[in-house]
Amino acid sequence: MLQCIISALKAEAEPLAKFFGLKQDTSYNYPLYDGDDIKLICTGVGRGNIKNVLINFSECIPNSTKAQFVNIGIAGGKKNECKIGECFIIDNVYDDKSGKVFNLNNKLESHCSTQNITTVSNPISDGGSSYNTLVDMEAHEICSIISKLGFENNLLIVKIVSDFMDINKKDLSYNRVYDLVENNLNNINRLLNAFRNN
Repeated sequence: MLQCIISALKAEAEPLAKFFGLKQDTSYNYPLYDGDDIKLICTGVGRGNIKNVLINFSECIPNSTKAQFVNIGIAGGKKNECKIGECFIIDNVYDDKSGKVFNLNNKLESHCSTQNITTVSNPISDGGSSYNTLVDMEAHEICSIISKLGFENNLLIVKIVSDFMDINKKDLSYNRVYDLVENNLNNINRLLNAFRNN
């Protein structure tokens, strides 16, 4: 079973690549890290980047390959409802542009809590009072593309709270994001194993 990890930022991808001993494959037009049964792609932020990279990457997977897709990244959370650095499995994925909702229906045995997420087109820095979910800029597009590729039942989304929707994008430094992911590597490893055996 091939597990394909999808991260938007290099600061999300690099601690994962280091932890799993993945080597960068420079033959792609985007960062891709390769291992025996794990591939990690770094898409860049936003819907357009996600679409282009995932479609290109999917064309490189042989039809006979059994694959799972796992989006691992940061998200904004609601103050007083979560903690910075807290790791969540995502149940439902909403979109600020459409009414389409993706229900991932993951039944993993896990110590991580579940949460819903809304994909937004622009960063939220006003505290997110109009959202009652986590927010990110990729999950809905990932669901859309993976669904079109026929892998919707093999998708897991894991989000780590990076802020309370109250800071600017520039305040999320490479080191801060890297540390948030690095501090959750054991959680992530357990989730990947549980997902593989699900």
